[in-house]
Amino acid sequence: MINVQDELDRLSPKEKEEALKILQEYATTGKSATMDKLLYEDYVEVPVDIHTFLHEEQYLGAALYDKEGRFTLYPFWEETLKQVFPTNIDTDYHTAVLTGGIGIGKSTIMVIGMIYALYRMLCLKDPQIHYGLQNNELISFVFVSMTLRDAKGVAWAKFHNYIL
Repeated sequence: MINVQDELDRLSPKEKEEALKILQEYATTGKSATMDKLLYEDYVEVPVDIHTFLHEEQYLGAALYDKEGRFTLYPFWEETLKQVFPTNIDTDYHTAVLTGGIGIGKSTIMVIGMIYALYRMLCLKDPQIHYGLQNNELISFVFVSMTLRDAKGVAWAKFHNYIL
């Protein structure tokens, strides 16, 4: 179990002051503007959460609703995305392997996850610095599939169409 006093004692006086300010804000209002400022200082724009990204027209919603206004993503996959992206800036997953029968949505969910990860990265002031890279290092989003045809034809085509 974490001993809060021990943790506070490890902080510099300035860090301790900020930590206590954050705790006081949470205790008083249930939220902390100071904590939000720390969490989002690397961002030019605060990313929206995955639910908003999937449903709002200005994000991917325009591509995921049909002409009759029905949401076309299977509920299972939406819940999976919410597990993979529990907040607007965090994930515990760095790799995903999707298996199952043809037509259950593996390619779709992979592409949507990549688009959301790309969107979140593009909200950063300096992605390379945020991810601990040198300024000249590239960040790659790679489509991997059993065949080049599937990676290029299925995944890339979906990605392209959703972005459009």
